Amino acid sequence: MTRLPRFLTPLVVALAVAAGCTGSSTMVVRNDAPPAHRAERVEYRPGHVYVAGHWERRGDRRWTWIPGYYERERPGFVYIEGRWRSDRGGHVWVDGQWRRREGVVIRERRRQ
Repeated sequence: MTRLPRFLTPLVVALAVAAGCTGSSTMVVRNDAPPAHRAERVEYRPGHVYVAGHWERRGDRRWTWIPGYYERERPGFVYIEGRWRSDRGGHVWVDGQWRRREGVVIRERRRQ
């Protein structure tokens, strides 16, 4: 993989913001890809949404797994998971966010 030169990092951040790839205020740009996502055991908890864990790296330290957690549901909203996106030779973290449920139809499964 091609490494992103340090002087281009601000440009990539500006382009990512302009492209609307951020859902919140936190954005981290990395030259190296995060490790593969870890499988997590998720149990159904009524009234809660599971926010999946993710890899994080601060400074020049090694990648660290941040475990997932449960958050209370918000009526009328759906949770969009955070994710790492490849962008011009680098990787950009896009925070998860709550969005209005407008246009989203959620149907409950009926047992037969």
